Amino acid sequence: MKKRFHAVLACVLCVCILFSVTGALAAGFETAAEAVDHMGLGWNLGNALDSTGDWILQYTEGTVRDFETAWGNPVTPVSLMQKLKRLGFGAVRIPITWARHFDDKGNMDGAWMDRVQKLVDAAMDAGLYCIINMHHDTGSDGWLRASRANFNRNREKFEHIWRQIAERFASYPQELLFEGFNEMVDESNVWDNPSTDGVTALNLYNQAFVDTVRSTGANNARRNLVCCTYAASCSERCMRAFRLPKDSARDHLIAEVHMYNPSGFAFRDEDVTWEPTVSNYSTTVEQTVDWTVEGIGNAFGNTPVIIGEFAAFNKNNTEDRVKWFTRVIRDAGRIGAVRFIWDNGNAAEMGYIDRVGAKDPFPEIIRACVEEAGRW
Repeated sequence: MKKRFHAVLACVLCVCILFSVTGALAAGFETAAEAVDHMGLGWNLGNALDSTGDWILQYTEGTVRDFETAWGNPVTPVSLMQKLKRLGFGAVRIPITWARHFDDKGNMDGAWMDRVQKLVDAAMDAGLYCIINMHHDTGSDGWLRASRANFNRNREKFEHIWRQIAERFASYPQELLFEGFNEMVDESNVWDNPSTDGVTALNLYNQAFVDTVRSTGANNARRNLVCCTYAASCSERCMRAFRLPKDSARDHLIAEVHMYNPSGFAFRDEDVTWEPTVSNYSTTVEQTVDWTVEGIGNAFGNTPVIIGEFAAFNKNNTEDRVKWFTRVIRDAGRIGAVRFIWDNGNAAEMGYIDRVGAKDPFPEIIRACVEEAGRW
């Protein structure tokens, strides 16, 4: 009888220890707000793993290298992640287009997944936070659209792809975050004034993303996840329509918007038809930055925020761009948002860091950004 009692007692103690250890692990996994606070300044590896287009398969062998270099950038060296760390960055966002890398049922190409993992590993080894996402799977040419019809048609495939991604990285530490999708727009390519159907579908996709990742368990049960607004827009309409998904993990969701305001300063003449384009940093430009970021700060309540992309097109106005970048970073710091510079690798457009060499095209912009981010 005593032996049986002791055996039962031992089992109870084991169970208690197990729950204690599990609880300690959960408690040690930082919250979304803590992650945003710890990331510092972020940078986007743009126009690399997000490159896409039917022409790539038509004119190349369609290898991983062919896709990664299709939009004019070199194969990304793993040493780039160490360079980012040395420059003062704390996080990297790796945009990834998965379209053309899975079959009709959504089964992922192993070579493509391996390439993604290699760069994630490099980011982890460099001590960076890292965000991976679905990028041009959305947008004007994407297969994922913000409509109920699209959601009903593609939900199963969307969830299957995210399940494969989540399972591949299930054991990775808290410094790896998942972003459900990039700039999702509706069937009509409306960007700033979506329909009710559009925002309803977007919120459904965000919920499906969260539920799928959480179902894979391990560290994904409490990994910090990032959910974009409609088109990742910071317009009042898009932010107001955003609904934070329900989540089995408490305090592990982040809202994301992109910020290219004012458009006339950030984009080229041919890309902007709705407002005058300018190259100089004026009081009007500064005020637009201020009220835009203030609006972002007021839009999401206590939910932490990532400005996942911000950049300004090169108009031979380096000094003015320095002022714009530092103002965005300062304002974002005041609202507690982490910010990621968009870099497409082209210094004539929105390129700031040389990915394979030591000499960067705009060191004064990067230096000013890192210094300003360090104040917040």
